Amino acid sequence: MLFLALKYQARTELIEHLDANTYTADRTIIIKVPLSIPYQTDWTAYERVDGDFEHQGEFYRLVKQKLQHDTLYVVCIKDHKQKQLTSAMGDFTKLVNDLPGTSTTLKLLGSFQKEYRFSSAIELFAHQSGWFRKINYPVATAFSPLYNEQELVAPPPESFS
Repeated sequence: MLFLALKYQARTELIEHLDANTYTADRTIIIKVPLSIPYQTDWTAYERVDGDFEHQGEFYRLVKQKLQHDTLYVVCIKDHKQKQLTSAMGDFTKLVNDLPGTSTTLKLLGSFQKEYRFSSAIELFAHQSGWFRKINYPVATAFSPLYNEQELVAPPPESFS
């Protein structure tokens, strides 16, 4: 639970810096993704996006993106704290389990994190009186008093009989 709280805190701090645009361009990398779309579009400026991914043991956070002609430009920044926390969690797991820390153990831990990582999810289902929407809040908001599952039916029924 401590690791989840630390990851949440590190993520929140980094997002605040990214939203405030208080990072230097030399810390960023640009990923160019060729797209095949039936129309051409040129965005005049980058738009802020949020997300993260791992590639070859490095963790990255998405900063902003721009679609220009047939290429999507995605600006990312390395998330050093995420890497430190993941490494610390791996070390802690080795210590607790008294394992020599083989790559198989670390790979298992990494796949466990990816498989059972909670994220926000919205599911839509057809319902008798409209659409049924189930919202699951992410584990990061488990510290909030609003943590729960909500089920909404839209439009509201005419009567409750």
